[in-house]
Amino acid sequence: MIKKVFKIIFLTLFTIQFLNASFLETESKKAAKEKKLILLTIKSEFCPYCIKMKKDVFDVKQYTDKINKKYIHVEMDRDDSLLPNYLHVKYVPTNFILSPHKLEILDEFPGYIKPDHFLELLDEVYRQEVK
Repeated sequence: MIKKVFKIIFLTLFTIQFLNASFLETESKKAAKEKKLILLTIKSEFCPYCIKMKKDVFDVKQYTDKINKKYIHVEMDRDDSLLPNYLHVKYVPTNFILSPHKLEILDEFPGYIKPDHFLELLDEVYRQEVK
């Protein structure tokens, strides 16, 4: 019985570690290859500001075209079990700029941000980080 419990615990921990190790692996490789950063948007399904940011920024082709030139954009729910602990947030939406190599947080922007100002912030971070 003890061996069975130990085996279940081991498999659970291994699975959790494996999932966290592969967190954004595909996006990281693509971003590194294309000399882009990762824009990770943490949202919640019923958050009015998340919905507004999606509608005003991420659903507008003019803005997404600009974002996609310098960033790989990924959206995740704040309650997603694949989200590492260091990226769990109090307020949504929160946009993280991550390094493609170590998924290190380069900058973070909590809350709704108007489209033009948001793009200016993204341009500034990209200018500082990608040389």
